[in-house]
Amino acid sequence: MRTSIAILGCLSFSVFFTGCDRAHQLDHQKRVAWLNLCPDFSQTGKAAVEQNAQCGSFSVKENPQDANSSAISLNVLLLPAVNPVPEKDPLFVIAGGPGQSAVVVAESVHGLFNDVRKNRDIVFVDQRGTGKSNPLDCEFETEASQQLPEKEQETFAKQALVSCINKIKDHAAFYTTNYAVADLDAVREALGYEKINLWGGSYGSRVVLEYLRRYPTHTRTSTVDGVAPVAIALPWSMEADGLAALQAINRQCTDMPACKSAYGDIVSKAQSVSNRLLAKPESIRIPHPRTQEKINVNLSAEDFSGVIRLALYSRDLSSLIPRVISEAEAGNYELFASLIYLAKSKSDMAGISYGMHYSVVCNEDYPLYKDKGPAESNVFLNAKSVQKYSDVCVQWPHAQLPADYWGPIKSDLPVLMLSGAVDPVTPPRWAELVKKDLPNAMHIVVPGGHHIVSQEGCVAQLITGFIAKGDAKNLDASCVENIQPLAIHLPVSAIVAQAEVQEKAAANADQPVFDRKD
Repeated sequence: MRTSIAILGCLSFSVFFTGCDRAHQLDHQKRVAWLNLCPDFSQTGKAAVEQNAQCGSFSVKENPQDANSSAISLNVLLLPAVNPVPEKDPLFVIAGGPGQSAVVVAESVHGLFNDVRKNRDIVFVDQRGTGKSNPLDCEFETEASQQLPEKEQETFAKQALVSCINKIKDHAAFYTTNYAVADLDAVREALGYEKINLWGGSYGSRVVLEYLRRYPTHTRTSTVDGVAPVAIALPWSMEADGLAALQAINRQCTDMPACKSAYGDIVSKAQSVSNRLLAKPESIRIPHPRTQEKINVNLSAEDFSGVIRLALYSRDLSSLIPRVISEAEAGNYELFASLIYLAKSKSDMAGISYGMHYSVVCNEDYPLYKDKGPAESNVFLNAKSVQKYSDVCVQWPHAQLPADYWGPIKSDLPVLMLSGAVDPVTPPRWAELVKKDLPNAMHIVVPGGHHIVSQEGCVAQLITGFIAKGDAKNLDASCVENIQPLAIHLPVSAIVAQAEVQEKAAANADQPVFDRKD
């Protein structure tokens, strides 16, 4: 039941123009009665995202086609522009998952858009079913259940699935992407904006593209990072894309003699570890990362594939993958087990609402592969992702989507597309697929990027420039060539051996060579 989650990076920035910021905030309060200053530390126990951030709830019908439908509240966070006379078109930031809370994500990513915010409001809306927007929360595993043997974990998950479906079955049909974009446009109108700019990462890119399709007259620019169109059919393509990313790390290692000597072929080693754990899961004792109390951790093939996939999402963690795999292949699982807890903490931070997650995937992605069978996708370390999702989706409540929902999105409006060359879930090929029908789109591929590249190097500045101009033409993106893959983490012995080889080569280069004739 584990699902890979996109984790966005964060940058920090301080806003000094608080007087101007406050003036604009007061202007907004005059126009939007349902927005107020966000609760402060005394009320929440933590600092607000920004000093003058505004929070509010906006009401919509759960079923917009039914006048008698109950109302649900959408949780909205607005960061007012620093400029007291801002541009009239704000930036709406859309979270991924599917199932992430945009307002929670704002705590980590709002700094990426500080340059945009100098002249534009930034708006975060919890998509219906997530965060504080009538969340469809379901708990398919707990820390306690993760300590159970694999068969008992499966039993727990099956019971949790039945409980979840019973809880949300009368609501799930109204939590797909088409309803989300209608909500976004309703919030746009309520806030008094005629046109908006949008940024969406991972699944959020699907929301942005669907908004572009449905509301072109209210769209100024669209930025999509880690493009995930409906055609990606999650998780159908995830295993092939994950394997391609792992192979890229393997090539990086084998191209460097010291890495190749230390770790060898990590793809074959990873498959060996996965096969071994599939035949017989391991159980080890490690210190709990918070309490340091010794605990038992059960390690299965599913755990292994999940941790490797999570690491592939991250440019930083990917540099550890060869070492993790090599140590596991040698029977040392401690580093691998520690990464499981890192995966869990990042999953908690992402705040996925799994009821909403499956309402999207089972109604938008699953129909594209439900009749194909799972064989084509079983290539990533015995992950069997399609079978696991299919087991859920065959039971999940059905939703009716627009007839053209799975068709290509066509638009002449400006679109900036961003991809990481080593992305294990939304690699560049998906952006290229979408780009065919977007003549004014620019696609930037970051050589050392993984999943979500807006936080890497100069990319945030490129986004700022794109939004400021409202056009990607003549946008100089050559700076991304400086964002190369990080060096793979080597054991000390390999580093010493490499240094000795380099010193010897340098010494030989300094010795004069004389021709001699016998």
